[in-house]
Amino acid sequence: MRIPTFTNAAILGSLFALVATLPAQALRRGIADADTVVVARQVGKTKHSDSVVLHRLQVLREIRDADGYAAVTVIDWPKISLHQRPSPRQSRLYCLKDATTTANRLGLPTAKGPYFKMVGWQGSNPLIGAKIEEDPIVGFADLLARGRDGASAVETAAELATVAVRGAPPVRTEATRLLSERADLRGRITGQQWSQVIARASGETDDIDYKIALAELCAEQRLAGLVDTLAISLGPVQDPEYARAVGRIARLIHGEEGTGILERRLQHLRNPEDRAVVLQAIGATNTDTALAFLLQLDSVVGADTAIVTALKEHRSPRAREAVLRRRKE
Repeated sequence: MRIPTFTNAAILGSLFALVATLPAQALRRGIADADTVVVARQVGKTKHSDSVVLHRLQVLREIRDADGYAAVTVIDWPKISLHQRPSPRQSRLYCLKDATTTANRLGLPTAKGPYFKMVGWQGSNPLIGAKIEEDPIVGFADLLARGRDGASAVETAAELATVAVRGAPPVRTEATRLLSERADLRGRITGQQWSQVIARASGETDDIDYKIALAELCAEQRLAGLVDTLAISLGPVQDPEYARAVGRIARLIHGEEGTGILERRLQHLRNPEDRAVVLQAIGATNTDTALAFLLQLDSVVGADTAIVTALKEHRSPRAREAVLRRRKE
Protein backbone atom coordinates (compact mmCIF):
# COMPACT_ATOMS: atom_id res chain seq x y z
CA MET A 1 0.00 0.00 0.00
CA ARG A 2 1.48 3.34 -1.04
CA ILE A 3 0.80 6.40 1.10
CA PRO A 4 0.36 9.14 -1.49
CA THR A 5 1.44 12.73 -1.45
CA PHE A 6 -1.26 14.84 0.19
CA THR A 7 -3.04 16.84 -2.49
CA ASN A 8 -5.55 19.62 -1.99
CA ALA A 9 -8.33 17.23 -3.02
CA ALA A 10 -7.30 14.70 -0.41
CA ILE A 11 -7.18 17.31 2.31
CA LEU A 12 -10.54 18.80 1.36
CA GLY A 13 -12.04 15.32 1.31
CA SER A 14 -11.79 15.16 5.08
CA LEU A 15 -15.00 16.00 6.87
CA PHE A 16 -13.33 18.57 9.11
CA ALA A 17 -10.76 20.09 6.78
CA LEU A 18 -13.01 23.08 6.09
CA VAL A 19 -14.01 23.76 9.69
CA ALA A 20 -11.00 23.08 11.88
CA THR A 21 -9.51 26.29 13.22
CA LEU A 22 -6.53 25.20 15.31
CA PRO A 23 -3.07 25.70 13.87
CA ALA A 24 -1.61 22.24 13.48
CA GLN A 25 1.69 20.51 13.00
CA ALA A 26 1.97 18.60 9.73
CA LEU A 27 4.83 16.15 10.11
CA ARG A 28 2.77 13.46 8.36
CA ARG A 29 2.36 15.65 5.30
CA GLY A 30 6.02 16.58 5.22
CA ILE A 31 6.96 12.89 5.24
CA ALA A 32 4.44 12.07 2.53
CA ASP A 33 5.45 15.02 0.36
CA ALA A 34 9.21 14.38 0.60
CA ASP A 35 11.32 12.63 -2.02
CA THR A 36 13.81 11.60 0.66
CA VAL A 37 13.50 11.27 4.44
CA VAL A 38 16.54 10.95 6.70
CA VAL A 39 17.79 11.65 10.18
CA ALA A 40 20.75 13.99 9.71
CA ARG A 41 23.00 16.56 11.33
CA GLN A 42 24.33 19.74 9.75
CA VAL A 43 28.13 19.52 9.56
CA GLY A 44 28.96 22.40 7.25
CA LYS A 45 27.63 25.64 5.82
CA THR A 46 28.96 27.42 2.72
CA LYS A 47 27.94 30.70 1.16
CA HIS A 48 27.44 30.14 -2.56
CA SER A 49 26.28 33.68 -3.36
CA ASP A 50 24.61 36.66 -1.72
CA SER A 51 21.28 34.84 -1.98
CA VAL A 52 22.18 31.14 -1.67
CA VAL A 53 23.73 29.16 1.20
CA LEU A 54 24.57 25.45 1.06
CA HIS A 55 24.16 23.26 4.14
CA ARG A 56 26.03 19.97 4.24
CA LEU A 57 24.14 17.28 6.17
CA GLN A 58 25.66 14.08 7.53
CA VAL A 59 23.10 11.29 7.17
CA LEU A 60 22.78 9.46 10.50
CA ARG A 61 19.93 7.17 9.49
CA GLU A 62 18.00 6.63 6.28
CA ILE A 63 14.23 6.48 6.61
CA ARG A 64 13.50 6.09 2.91
CA ASP A 65 14.83 6.83 -0.57
CA ALA A 66 18.26 8.14 0.43
CA ASP A 67 20.09 5.59 -1.75
CA GLY A 68 22.75 5.01 0.87
CA TYR A 69 24.08 8.57 0.80
CA ALA A 70 26.50 9.38 3.62
CA ALA A 71 25.87 13.11 3.16
CA VAL A 72 23.59 15.44 1.21
CA THR A 73 23.46 19.18 0.54
CA VAL A 74 20.45 21.38 1.26
CA ILE A 75 20.04 24.59 -0.74
CA ASP A 76 18.92 27.53 1.38
CA TRP A 77 17.85 31.09 0.55
CA PRO A 78 18.59 32.93 3.83
CA LYS A 79 17.05 36.22 2.72
CA ILE A 80 13.71 34.46 2.28
CA SER A 81 12.39 34.04 5.80
CA LEU A 82 9.29 31.95 5.11
CA HIS A 83 10.91 28.55 4.81
CA GLN A 84 12.68 26.01 6.98
CA ARG A 85 16.45 25.71 7.10
CA PRO A 86 18.86 23.24 8.75
CA SER A 87 19.88 23.80 12.37
CA PRO A 88 23.59 23.51 13.22
CA ARG A 89 24.86 20.48 15.14
CA GLN A 90 21.40 19.05 15.90
CA SER A 91 20.12 15.61 14.94
CA ARG A 92 16.82 16.21 13.18
CA LEU A 93 14.41 14.51 10.85
CA TYR A 94 14.75 15.96 7.37
CA CYS A 95 11.95 15.73 4.81
CA LEU A 96 13.65 16.71 1.57
CA LYS A 97 12.58 17.52 -1.98
CA ASP A 98 14.89 16.83 -4.91
CA ALA A 99 16.63 20.03 -6.06
CA THR A 100 18.77 18.68 -8.91
CA THR A 101 17.24 21.10 -11.42
CA THR A 102 17.86 24.06 -9.12
CA ALA A 103 21.44 22.91 -8.50
CA ASN A 104 22.09 22.69 -12.22
CA ARG A 105 20.66 26.15 -12.78
CA LEU A 106 22.94 27.52 -10.05
CA GLY A 107 25.95 25.71 -11.47
CA LEU A 108 26.64 23.76 -8.28
CA PRO A 109 29.34 21.05 -8.44
CA THR A 110 28.08 17.50 -8.86
CA ALA A 111 30.63 16.25 -6.33
CA LYS A 112 28.85 18.11 -3.52
CA GLY A 113 25.48 16.56 -4.34
CA PRO A 114 22.92 15.22 -4.16
CA TYR A 115 21.05 18.50 -3.69
CA PHE A 116 17.75 18.96 -1.91
CA LYS A 117 15.38 21.58 -0.56
CA MET A 118 13.46 21.20 2.70
CA VAL A 119 9.70 20.73 2.46
CA GLY A 120 7.62 23.55 3.84
CA TRP A 121 5.18 21.73 6.10
CA GLN A 122 5.13 23.00 9.68
CA GLY A 123 6.71 20.58 12.14
CA SER A 124 8.42 18.50 9.44
CA ASN A 125 11.96 19.09 10.78
CA PRO A 126 11.68 17.89 14.40
CA LEU A 127 14.57 17.36 16.79
CA ILE A 128 15.54 13.70 17.28
CA GLY A 129 16.81 12.24 20.56
CA ALA A 130 20.27 10.80 21.16
CA LYS A 131 18.95 7.23 20.86
CA ILE A 132 17.75 7.43 17.28
CA GLU A 133 16.29 3.93 17.09
CA GLU A 134 14.14 4.60 20.18
CA ASP A 135 12.88 8.00 19.11
CA PRO A 136 9.08 8.02 18.58
CA ILE A 137 9.33 10.41 15.63
CA VAL A 138 11.71 8.05 13.86
CA GLY A 139 9.32 5.19 14.61
CA PHE A 140 6.42 7.15 13.12
CA ALA A 141 8.43 8.00 10.01
CA ASP A 142 9.41 4.34 9.66
CA LEU A 143 5.75 3.36 9.91
CA LEU A 144 4.80 5.66 7.04
CA ALA A 145 7.79 4.48 5.02
CA ARG A 146 6.70 0.86 5.40
CA GLY A 147 3.22 1.84 4.17
CA ARG A 148 4.71 3.59 1.17
CA ASP A 149 6.89 0.57 0.42
CA GLY A 150 4.01 -1.89 0.36
CA ALA A 151 2.94 -2.83 3.89
CA SER A 152 -0.70 -3.92 4.00
CA ALA A 153 -3.41 -1.42 4.84
CA VAL A 154 -4.46 -3.65 7.75
CA GLU A 155 -0.98 -3.54 9.27
CA THR A 156 -0.58 0.20 8.71
CA ALA A 157 -4.02 1.01 10.14
CA ALA A 158 -3.41 -1.13 13.22
CA GLU A 159 -0.06 0.50 13.89
CA LEU A 160 -1.45 3.99 13.41
CA ALA A 161 -4.36 3.24 15.73
CA THR A 162 -1.91 2.06 18.39
CA VAL A 163 0.16 5.25 18.03
CA ALA A 164 -3.02 7.36 18.13
CA VAL A 165 -4.11 5.81 21.43
CA ARG A 166 -0.83 5.06 23.20
CA GLY A 167 1.84 6.91 21.26
CA ALA A 168 4.19 9.57 22.59
CA PRO A 169 3.00 13.20 22.49
CA PRO A 170 5.18 14.17 19.49
CA VAL A 171 3.41 11.70 17.19
CA ARG A 172 0.04 10.67 18.62
CA THR A 173 -1.83 13.68 17.21
CA GLU A 174 -0.12 13.22 13.84
CA ALA A 175 -1.23 9.57 13.69
CA THR A 176 -4.76 10.55 14.70
CA ARG A 177 -5.06 13.25 12.04
CA LEU A 178 -3.61 10.95 9.40
CA LEU A 179 -6.33 8.39 10.13
CA SER A 180 -8.93 11.17 9.88
CA GLU A 181 -7.62 12.03 6.42
CA ARG A 182 -7.41 8.46 5.16
CA ALA A 183 -10.77 6.73 4.81
CA ASP A 184 -9.07 3.66 3.34
CA LEU A 185 -7.09 3.17 6.56
CA ARG A 186 -9.97 4.04 8.91
CA GLY A 187 -11.99 1.26 7.35
CA ARG A 188 -9.36 -1.28 8.46
CA ILE A 189 -9.50 -0.35 12.16
CA THR A 190 -11.14 -3.03 14.29
CA GLY A 191 -14.10 -2.52 16.62
CA GLN A 192 -11.87 -3.04 19.65
CA GLN A 193 -9.48 -0.38 18.43
CA TRP A 194 -12.33 2.06 17.88
CA SER A 195 -13.44 1.47 21.48
CA GLN A 196 -9.93 2.39 22.61
CA VAL A 197 -9.92 5.53 20.47
CA ILE A 198 -13.24 6.81 21.78
CA ALA A 199 -12.21 6.01 25.37
CA ARG A 200 -9.02 8.01 24.86
CA ALA A 201 -11.00 10.87 23.34
CA SER A 202 -13.28 10.90 26.37
CA GLY A 203 -10.53 10.59 28.96
CA GLU A 204 -7.97 13.11 27.69
CA THR A 205 -8.09 16.40 29.60
CA ASP A 206 -4.65 18.00 29.22
CA ASP A 207 -3.71 17.99 25.53
CA ILE A 208 -6.68 19.73 23.91
CA ASP A 209 -5.35 19.62 20.34
CA TYR A 210 -4.94 15.86 20.73
CA LYS A 211 -8.39 15.49 22.30
CA ILE A 212 -9.98 17.38 19.41
CA ALA A 213 -8.08 15.26 16.87
CA LEU A 214 -9.39 12.08 18.51
CA ALA A 215 -12.93 13.48 18.59
CA GLU A 216 -12.80 14.38 14.91
CA LEU A 217 -11.40 10.96 14.04
CA CYS A 218 -14.36 9.31 15.77
CA ALA A 219 -16.71 11.71 14.01
CA GLU A 220 -15.24 10.78 10.61
CA GLN A 221 -16.30 7.22 11.39
CA ARG A 222 -19.74 8.34 12.63
CA LEU A 223 -19.40 6.31 15.82
CA ALA A 224 -22.68 5.77 17.66
CA GLY A 225 -23.20 7.84 20.81
CA LEU A 226 -20.16 9.99 20.09
CA VAL A 227 -21.67 13.39 20.82
CA ASP A 228 -23.06 12.20 24.18
CA THR A 229 -19.60 10.88 25.04
CA LEU A 230 -17.83 14.07 24.03
CA ALA A 231 -20.37 16.24 25.83
CA ILE A 232 -19.45 14.60 29.14
CA SER A 233 -16.08 16.37 28.92
CA LEU A 234 -17.77 19.77 28.60
CA GLY A 235 -17.32 21.16 32.08
CA PRO A 236 -14.27 19.20 33.18
CA VAL A 237 -12.68 20.60 30.01
CA GLN A 238 -13.46 24.29 29.59
CA ASP A 239 -11.25 25.07 26.62
CA PRO A 240 -13.26 27.08 24.05
CA GLU A 241 -11.66 25.26 21.11
CA TYR A 242 -12.92 21.95 22.45
CA ALA A 243 -16.40 23.43 22.91
CA ARG A 244 -16.33 24.60 19.29
CA ALA A 245 -15.20 21.18 18.11
CA VAL A 246 -18.03 19.43 19.96
CA GLY A 247 -20.53 21.89 18.49
CA ARG A 248 -19.25 21.29 14.96
CA ILE A 249 -19.34 17.53 15.43
CA ALA A 250 -22.88 17.63 16.85
CA ARG A 251 -24.09 19.56 13.80
CA LEU A 252 -22.23 17.46 11.25
CA ILE A 253 -23.44 14.15 12.66
CA HIS A 254 -26.94 15.03 13.90
CA GLY A 255 -27.87 18.28 12.17
CA GLU A 256 -30.61 20.20 14.00
CA GLU A 257 -30.99 17.39 16.53
CA GLY A 258 -27.43 17.87 17.74
CA THR A 259 -28.47 20.84 19.84
CA GLY A 260 -30.81 18.67 21.90
CA ILE A 261 -27.99 16.33 22.89
CA LEU A 262 -26.00 19.26 24.23
CA GLU A 263 -29.03 20.74 25.97
CA ARG A 264 -29.38 17.48 27.93
CA ARG A 265 -25.84 17.96 29.19
CA LEU A 266 -26.93 21.26 30.78
CA GLN A 267 -29.40 19.39 32.99
CA HIS A 268 -26.52 17.68 34.82
CA LEU A 269 -24.50 20.82 35.53
CA ARG A 270 -24.85 23.42 38.25
CA ASN A 271 -21.52 25.21 38.12
CA PRO A 272 -21.86 28.43 36.04
CA GLU A 273 -18.48 27.91 34.35
CA ASP A 274 -19.44 24.37 33.32
CA ARG A 275 -22.77 25.50 31.96
CA ALA A 276 -21.08 28.33 30.06
CA VAL A 277 -18.85 25.97 28.08
CA VAL A 278 -21.85 23.81 27.13
CA LEU A 279 -23.72 26.92 25.98
CA GLN A 280 -20.70 27.82 23.84
CA ALA A 281 -20.81 24.36 22.24
CA ILE A 282 -24.51 24.84 21.55
CA GLY A 283 -23.76 28.15 19.87
CA ALA A 284 -21.02 26.50 17.81
CA THR A 285 -23.54 24.08 16.26
CA ASN A 286 -24.77 27.08 14.25
CA THR A 287 -28.18 25.43 13.88
CA ASP A 288 -31.62 27.04 13.86
CA THR A 289 -32.51 24.94 16.90
CA ALA A 290 -29.55 26.33 18.81
CA LEU A 291 -30.45 29.89 17.86
CA ALA A 292 -34.05 29.45 19.05
CA PHE A 293 -32.86 27.93 22.33
CA LEU A 294 -30.30 30.68 23.00
CA LEU A 295 -32.71 33.51 22.12
CA GLN A 296 -35.35 32.06 24.42
CA LEU A 297 -32.78 31.69 27.19
CA ASP A 298 -31.67 35.28 26.62
CA SER A 299 -35.24 36.56 26.93
CA VAL A 300 -35.88 34.62 30.15
CA VAL A 301 -32.56 35.04 31.96
CA GLY A 302 -31.70 38.53 30.78
CA ALA A 303 -28.18 39.90 30.46
CA ASP A 304 -25.79 36.99 30.90
CA THR A 305 -22.18 36.78 29.73
CA ALA A 306 -22.34 33.04 28.98
CA ILE A 307 -25.42 33.43 26.79
CA VAL A 308 -23.90 36.38 24.94
CA THR A 309 -20.73 34.35 24.33
CA ALA A 310 -22.82 31.47 22.95
CA LEU A 311 -24.71 33.84 20.66
CA LYS A 312 -21.41 35.24 19.38
CA GLU A 313 -20.35 31.69 18.63
CA HIS A 314 -23.48 31.12 16.55
CA ARG A 315 -22.51 33.87 14.08
CA SER A 316 -25.94 34.13 12.45
CA PRO A 317 -27.43 37.61 11.72
CA ARG A 318 -30.12 37.16 14.38
CA ALA A 319 -27.52 36.08 16.94
CA ARG A 320 -25.41 39.14 16.14
CA GLU A 321 -28.46 41.37 16.51
CA ALA A 322 -29.14 39.91 19.95
CA VAL A 323 -25.54 40.53 21.01
CA LEU A 324 -25.66 44.14 19.80
CA ARG A 325 -28.92 44.68 21.64
CA ARG A 326 -27.39 43.50 24.88
CA ARG A 327 -24.38 45.79 24.39
CA LYS A 328 -26.67 48.80 24.09
CA GLU A 329 -28.57 47.98 27.28
